[in-house]
Amino acid sequence: MKFFKWKFFAVTSAVCLLPILLGLALWSKLPDEMAIHFDIYGTPDNFASKEFVVFGLPFLMVLLQGFCCFVNDINSYHHGERVKFETVTKWIIPCLSIALQILTLGVGLGWKIDVHRAVSFIVGVMFIVIGNYLPKFDRVKNIRMDAEKAKKANRFIGYETVVMGLLFLISSFLPPVYTVACIFLLIPYAIISIIYSVIIAKRP
Repeated sequence: MKFFKWKFFAVTSAVCLLPILLGLALWSKLPDEMAIHFDIYGTPDNFASKEFVVFGLPFLMVLLQGFCCFVNDINSYHHGERVKFETVTKWIIPCLSIALQILTLGVGLGWKIDVHRAVSFIVGVMFIVIGNYLPKFDRVKNIRMDAEKAKKANRFIGYETVVMGLLFLISSFLPPVYTVACIFLLIPYAIISIIYSVIIAKRP
């Protein structure tokens, strides 16, 4: 695969695996069984061995990163490079790997962490970052339109995405039901994005 940027994948994958070092440093202090999933109220509802948490989760993130890089690179190959946008999207999973692994290890160590608040905050930041870069993207997937129309559609979707990010950030300081509401808002968010893009594409 000549189009695949192996060097970028190698660097970001190494970042995904960095939490393993932290896990090894804390190995003796970690419980044998650790929470890996929580309900909306932050209560653990699924557990796994510390071996899986320390080693398995980072390697799963590497697999996700490989898929993310593949999709980005094949799009670049067929439609041209969008360096800034691709760089941002390729760094999302490595950053999430570090943040979520620290969160998981912290809970395992007994730190008093409000999981709902932490996850809502992380999701909010992620949406805001992506939303800020979407207007620079001059293509809308699966919808044919020229670059100017695509930029206009992506500008609108970018605003939508930033608003969703702000709502997630606000919900992190409110009861969990507000975060649930934000999750359900993702449905109209996606529908409105598609409808607006189609309308823009059909304009003369």
